[in-house]
Amino acid sequence: MNAHSFSPETAGLRRGCVLGLAALSTALGTWEMLQLLSVRGLTPPEWVMAGLFALCFGWIALSFWTAVAGFLQLAFGGRVPGLRWPGAEEAAAPLKSRVVVVMPIHNEDPASVFANVQATYESVAATGRLEAFDFYVLSDSTRAEAWVAEELAWADLCRRVGGQGRIFYRRRSDNTGKKAGNLADFCERWGRHYDFMVVLDADSLMAGDTLVKMARLMELNPRVGILQAPPLCVGRSTLFARLQQFAGRVYGPVVAAGAAAWQLGESNYWGHNAILRVSAFTEHCGLPVLPGQQPFGGHILSHDFVEAALMRRAGYTVWLVPELGGSYEQPPPHLLAYAQRDRRWCQGNLQHLRLVAAGGLHPSSRGHFLMGVMSYVASPLWLMFLLAGLGAALHDRFVDPEYFPQHRTLFPEWPTFDSEGALRLMGVSLAMLLLPKAFGLALALTRREEAAHMGGRTRLVLSVLAESLVSMLLAPVMMLFQSHFVFGTLLGYRVSWSSQQRDDEDLPWAEAARRHAVHTLVGAVLGTVALALFPELLPWLSPVVVGLLLSIPLSVWTARASLGTWAARNGLFLIPEESAPPPVLTRAFELAQRELEPVEDALERVLTDPRAHALHLALLETVPGQGAASVALASARRKLLEGQSEPLSAQEKTAVLLDAETLEEARSRHALRLTGA
Repeated sequence: MNAHSFSPETAGLRRGCVLGLAALSTALGTWEMLQLLSVRGLTPPEWVMAGLFALCFGWIALSFWTAVAGFLQLAFGGRVPGLRWPGAEEAAAPLKSRVVVVMPIHNEDPASVFANVQATYESVAATGRLEAFDFYVLSDSTRAEAWVAEELAWADLCRRVGGQGRIFYRRRSDNTGKKAGNLADFCERWGRHYDFMVVLDADSLMAGDTLVKMARLMELNPRVGILQAPPLCVGRSTLFARLQQFAGRVYGPVVAAGAAAWQLGESNYWGHNAILRVSAFTEHCGLPVLPGQQPFGGHILSHDFVEAALMRRAGYTVWLVPELGGSYEQPPPHLLAYAQRDRRWCQGNLQHLRLVAAGGLHPSSRGHFLMGVMSYVASPLWLMFLLAGLGAALHDRFVDPEYFPQHRTLFPEWPTFDSEGALRLMGVSLAMLLLPKAFGLALALTRREEAAHMGGRTRLVLSVLAESLVSMLLAPVMMLFQSHFVFGTLLGYRVSWSSQQRDDEDLPWAEAARRHAVHTLVGAVLGTVALALFPELLPWLSPVVVGLLLSIPLSVWTARASLGTWAARNGLFLIPEESAPPPVLTRAFELAQRELEPVEDALERVLTDPRAHALHLALLETVPGQGAASVALASARRKLLEGQSEPLSAQEKTAVLLDAETLEEARSRHALRLTGA
């Protein structure tokens, strides 16, 4: 099978335009930088600056021209070529395929998880196509309390919607491979029963008509392996989250449309809110375990890019389809939670350096690996560019220029700095960074109803200006965070696999001060050095210096839901999905307000609650190697069954919850104690 045979005829032209213009822009920008730096002859720090500038400017140029492509795609309408869309008669016909919606979870809040599952389930039912869908919650939870709470929440959900035989729950005891291993385990055990699989994250929500449309596109396009519906951030109230939601709603469609316009059938997969062809995924997308130890060895953390590359290598296409809509997720509530998520993604993306040269991959897949790496490496490159610039300035300050070169001249050569060229280069760089925001704003302003749902045109413009200002101030903080992550990974630091913080919660000043102390110090040192030695550079460095100096209060203030709520009341940072929410979002929010009875002690709940006991035993799987020989279980049995008063450890409670025989015996003894026998 020819892996290159499924691209539309215009693919080469589209990619040539975007990539060619990005390369040309980079070449011109680098040439201008070399002219600026060569006033006194290029010094070693300036050569380093030029190289770093070329890499960083190239990354900006690619993003800019992708946004231009997206703006043109959205402004002139039409769909990207290469996918067959259903006609009216096909859209009304029943689905011929079997679709499974899977949600891998890990120590999440059951109330939020099952609210999203129920809202998605009911939305699919409202389309009249529910008979084609099944739903699985695939738990990798390691906390016993989360595990038992999930079982009870699942049973309640099935009872409420009559979902027995259509909504399933399974918990793995062995978390090998984390999320990717969880999905692989599902495919091996149940995948053969389904044609397509929709993968959700724990905070994902999707509209029923979107899921039906995705399944129908997969039916009509048999060479499609993955369809990705870009998720829109919704549902949080902190100022930081509102800024993310607003930016994603205004600028995100431009970027997504641009990527879809030139990548076409060689797009990427984001790991969730996407539909996969199960047979192809199971056969071709098994992940290798990289040789060596973490952070570069072991199980692949950012599995989605790799799975997309393997799917493409097998001859199937991968599509980003922004026009699908109805795809949602939640943003992190504050900057530190955002950085925590980035830490894991950074290590996972850097692992891809070992896969860039893997055999048989499509060139676009190698490009996606490099772009994923660059999304994090760009920060330390900018940092090194800044430091190299200071080094070059120090060199020029303390090394006298050569007025009379070795070749004969009648007059001395006076080096002059091209201030107009510097301003021109800075202006072009800022334009490339800010114009994608302007594209999104322009499109939103032309759509009267959409603008009205975003507070009106005046407030929409004010929101864009305010978001741009805050983003500019937070950018140097994220530059240092991501630089720390990259250098930490290179030095061998590993990340732990933990659930993300999803709830709105104020950030304590002490925590912000602890996490941003170094950022503040760097800002103070940079500002002091610039003021003392290079006062003419201070205006150029002021966005970086001010952002770092304000990192602590910015982190605290943007984490406050009260400020986010105030902004919303005044019509700032609003999105249409908040002003006029679609039914699936309204329903998910209503369901999430329900109070679930908390599980304070998982073992006690299973032993004292007959319903929880019966449900837990019914769902309990046989675990190889678990039995009387287990040290933790043996210790727990002595404490539970022999009357020892010493409390059980968390490990011992988990061992008991995995052993049906011990649970039965302990439950019987508990019942006897209650009857006084």
